[in-house]
Amino acid sequence: MEAIQQAVIFNEKDQFLVLKYSGVYGPKVKGKWTFPSGRLEKNENYEDALKREVKEETGLDIDIVYQFFSSIITTVDGEKVLTVVYLCRPKGKKIKLCKEHTDYKWVSLKDLKKMKLINPVMIEIAEKAMMLLGGGSEA
Repeated sequence: MEAIQQAVIFNEKDQFLVLKYSGVYGPKVKGKWTFPSGRLEKNENYEDALKREVKEETGLDIDIVYQFFSSIITTVDGEKVLTVVYLCRPKGKKIKLCKEHTDYKWVSLKDLKKMKLINPVMIEIAEKAMMLLGGGSEA
């Protein structure tokens, strides 16, 4: 089973960074929002893969606070993958998107709940992240 690492990157306002998919992966994901994420490459560990993917997708370097969530999820293509999620802080502020994404936003949990997401498990992940950040669960 493949593993996907996701970065829940939060700023000083406890907002999360989300990225909007371009059409590069097809119509099922085009226009949907996601956390920065990616798959392992050969002989790569989870944290190195996460840092590489975040850098490729956003141009940001990150500090990993800790791994706080993992689950087997079903992708939009029906594939089962292990998702490993890390709470992260950005080392900078300047974002440079790759061709996989057309836009980015820093959003609250409340705003995230209104967005067209790649996978509804993102809400559960964000709620757990908010509890870890001391913000409780936002309605």
